[in-house]
Amino acid sequence: MSVRPKPGVQERILLHLSDFSDFMSSVEVPFALSQMGIANAVAIARSNVPRAIAGLKDQGLLVERQAHVQGVSRKRKAYFLTDTGMNLAEETWKRLREFPLRAILSGGNTINSTLGEIQDRLPFTMRPVDVIRYLDDNGVLDVRSLSADLVERDLSKHVEKQLVTSLGDLPRLRHFYGRSTELENMVNLLEARSTTLMIPGIAGIGKTSMAAKVIESFMHRRNLLYHRCQDWDGSRAFFESLADWLSSIGDSMLADYIAATPVPQAGDAARIITDSLSNSPALIVIDDYHKVSDKALHQTIQAVSRGLVECEGDVGLVIFSRSFKQVVPLKDADGRIVSLVLPLEGLDQESTRSLLSAFDDLEQEKLLYIHSLSRGHPLVLELINRGASAGAFHESLENYVNIEIFSKLSGEQKRLLGALSVFREPIPLEAITEQRLNVDELDSLVESGLARHADSDAYDVHDLIREFLLQSLDSQSREGLHNKAVSWYEKQTSGSQIALELIYHLISASRHEDATKIIVERGRDLIKEGHIELLGLLESIDTKSIAAESACRIDRLRGEVLALLGRFDEAEEAFSQAKPPAEAAGLNDVIADILSNLADIALKRGDSDASLNMHRKALELFISMNDALGAARSYNNMGYILRRNGDKAKALEAYSEVENILQGDDSLDLIPAQIVLARSLLDLGEHIRARDHALSSYERSESSEDPILHARARAVLGRYYAKTGDADLALHHYTDALSTMGEAGDPLALVEVSILLGEVLQDSGRIEEALERYREALVLSEANDLRMQIGELLARLGGVAPDRQRRMEYLQRALSVFRELGAQTRMREVQMMVHTAVMGR
Repeated sequence: MSVRPKPGVQERILLHLSDFSDFMSSVEVPFALSQMGIANAVAIARSNVPRAIAGLKDQGLLVERQAHVQGVSRKRKAYFLTDTGMNLAEETWKRLREFPLRAILSGGNTINSTLGEIQDRLPFTMRPVDVIRYLDDNGVLDVRSLSADLVERDLSKHVEKQLVTSLGDLPRLRHFYGRSTELENMVNLLEARSTTLMIPGIAGIGKTSMAAKVIESFMHRRNLLYHRCQDWDGSRAFFESLADWLSSIGDSMLADYIAATPVPQAGDAARIITDSLSNSPALIVIDDYHKVSDKALHQTIQAVSRGLVECEGDVGLVIFSRSFKQVVPLKDADGRIVSLVLPLEGLDQESTRSLLSAFDDLEQEKLLYIHSLSRGHPLVLELINRGASAGAFHESLENYVNIEIFSKLSGEQKRLLGALSVFREPIPLEAITEQRLNVDELDSLVESGLARHADSDAYDVHDLIREFLLQSLDSQSREGLHNKAVSWYEKQTSGSQIALELIYHLISASRHEDATKIIVERGRDLIKEGHIELLGLLESIDTKSIAAESACRIDRLRGEVLALLGRFDEAEEAFSQAKPPAEAAGLNDVIADILSNLADIALKRGDSDASLNMHRKALELFISMNDALGAARSYNNMGYILRRNGDKAKALEAYSEVENILQGDDSLDLIPAQIVLARSLLDLGEHIRARDHALSSYERSESSEDPILHARARAVLGRYYAKTGDADLALHHYTDALSTMGEAGDPLALVEVSILLGEVLQDSGRIEEALERYREALVLSEANDLRMQIGELLARLGGVAPDRQRRMEYLQRALSVFRELGAQTRMREVQMMVHTAVMGR
């Protein structure tokens, strides 16, 4: 059944104001007639109210006047329907009376009703506009989370506070029995202060149901986020989910940070998260945390937990996991409580009786037997309630599920569950119907608790059921199901997530060569987008079963990901594995890439001579293959190292070679190399040559389909104008470049543009704006270990900070960084700045 969209804002305003028609001539009017009152009633921001009512005013349907508003000290604008407006409101109500909806009542029963009839079924009074406000996108009103006091509190908010809820794939809560004490304890602890709760429990014990109940307890009271961890997810998936939620609340700092940082750092991410949460009441619930193997995510959660101790806001972090291992600290260094552990046990006897609704007049002896057999395990009790045997004893839960549940399913039900179990994420119904399975059986599987139905039209299975199913399948059946999943994903749009799922299912179907083709084709783009979870898939490839040429390309890509993660020893090992077969097969392109990557690692470790030598070897290979792009990149890298070593003449020679390549090849693929060249020539004082390349890259990238590339060209052009004293043009290009680079995966470029923009703002006298730019860039630089940029930013902050103490702190830190880097010239310059600061000038 298709869901009708909710009534529009203007329709809701008409219904709302029609309830207060008697106050047209009153001196004092209810708060509901003010802008904030209207915003509360129709669920929009107060700032949007004038725009929402403008059309109604123009049509003569309402009037605006100053009035004394109850509970407000000063006069405020109030709004009243005219006679014409009242007539239209009545017509609107006659039409909306038949608006269909579904309601979930306090007992968990779901009823179908209409806007006009629902009032007779509700446990307390709600106006039609209130009912509409609490309807979700599927036209469902969940009365269980509402009360008369809550509705009144939402209507009477005098301060604008639009709460944001992001529940992702939280399964529907069909029923919930018992555990009132556990739930009350959790709610009380979260209300008392900002804290972290760790809720461990075995598979199927009801952790996700408890998560849903905790969220329900804070519905309409806090900003809510539910995140369910997956085996294949890394920290990136959590950060993106959290960033989207925080952006909706109104803080985009985390979104900006992860957009510019391929590998977010735990400390920086945690600091940004706690700062963002400090001003808003919030509850974050993380489910299936035992699936997380990403060290960065563990460290981030631990740091956030410690940060909540100092948080003055109402912020809660609740973690559900199968693991009973301590994953967050219980106390900090000062002995303060950081987290509390509340293990989730089986249901008590009375809750067990409530769950066994199919048993009429259940005798106490029988109840004790079933409770002893199931140990109060909710999933097993639910399966028993749906027809499984309660008269047999089994040594383990696994034996019970296998013998009493799976053995009694029909062949079609087993095929349906098998098809669902191989997918790693909830899937739409079409993915099942495509396999010509009888989807009519799905409802019975959902009803019996074996399958789950998300709010959207998607299905999956409980992890416990998935594990049992996959263990019971032989390899041939399992690979057949994965092949069907491959067929489904091959027909979907070619997004990054689809590509990752396709690679996973190809590997699981033992089609390693096919998976390798996609990885070789799209791997680097996926990494550039921040999908570091590709590393797990790369490590799953059986390189012995694929051609040697493909295997060395997989190892090369694995090395590149490991290098990006800062795991240099492992990266070198991967490159060492890739190099011999590449040399044996004469794959010069792979060998050259390996040498370039090893050169980058050597430079990061401070060995510039070894780095320069490897870049020269890579250059020879690129030239032998007529690879202009690789050669230009190598010359640029060599120029950078020579420039850093103080050999300006040889650096210019290297850059001249890049110019020669550009003269002989006008390919758009060389624009990135030309941008780097222009930037380098500017640093060397070659302004005329730099201008030519900056303008050329700007004009050529304008016609490309890559907005990020054009933004980088604009940035270098802005840098040229700043160097030549045209601040207005520099600001124009920098600002536009930054707005586009917010989505870029090139942190170095983003940091450098931010530095340049800060310089122009500083020169223009806009010191506060310059400081803000420098601080944002410093966060990104520290996150990406851009040490030279860290030193530059600290020096700039030391030059513009408003008080002397802060200036000294920044400059001393800059000195330490430049000393470690061996940047003698910059050290002397910063020492002069320190002297100036000490003298008070």
